[in-house]
Amino acid sequence: MKRTGIERMGVVFAAIFALMLGACTQIDTGNVGVEQTVGAVKLEELSPGVYFTMFKSVHEMTAKEISLPLDDLKPKTRDNITMTDFDVDVYYRINPVKIADLFVKYQGDVTKDSSGDLIVAKERVKRSAREAAYKVASEYDALTMHQKRTEIATNILAALKQEMSNIDSDAFTFTDVNIRSLVTDPALEATIRSKVETQNKIDQKQKEIDLAKAEAERKKVEAQGEANANIIIANSLDARLIELKRIEAQQAFAKAGTHTVLMQGGATAMVNVGK
Repeated sequence: MKRTGIERMGVVFAAIFALMLGACTQIDTGNVGVEQTVGAVKLEELSPGVYFTMFKSVHEMTAKEISLPLDDLKPKTRDNITMTDFDVDVYYRINPVKIADLFVKYQGDVTKDSSGDLIVAKERVKRSAREAAYKVASEYDALTMHQKRTEIATNILAALKQEMSNIDSDAFTFTDVNIRSLVTDPALEATIRSKVETQNKIDQKQKEIDLAKAEAERKKVEAQGEANANIIIANSLDARLIELKRIEAQQAFAKAGTHTVLMQGGATAMVNVGK
């Protein structure tokens, strides 16, 4: 069956539309585009949007935060112990207005992330991050590293910022470094655990000694107080006060009922006292 002229035109237009649609590239939010025509790179980044790419290439480069894992590092510590495992995560962003320049400088260092977006200079950053991790680790003793993870991470971040600023000023923003794993030497790890357990026992014993000392001091103060009170009472008892207390006691005893009372006074007398 022959097609009419209108049908043929429709087919042609559909083919042209499909070709034009296939020659378009979309730059997503959070990314920028780098335009390249016949090998020449335009140094002005493209903002998010749709671009016609029939006669040029547009590379979608990520400007989002990048997570860079550094696994199985084995630096030496200050006391010359080779670490069994040292895993670090580095988080950073690339300055969007520097991406085209970096693309020109590091054309052989462009990789894809998990979403398919392109990352420029990732291997360059990785090398500097590894160097920073090895340098900082060498400044700590193996026995104390476990207690200073946060400090070590902070120092790696500072060293990496300085290094990359010297190489590509204002091109990268490093936001965080996380130490995921820190293992020195298995035998040393056991020594560290034993040392911690011993220190905990010492601390517990010291607490018990401090409590015993405090209790002994309390009893000493209490006994001293009682002794001082007895001295005060003894010093206040003269002969007249004693005689007065004796008479008061006899009177109270006599009032309680009929009794035989022995009175002092030279001779012994027996007195019947009634109510």
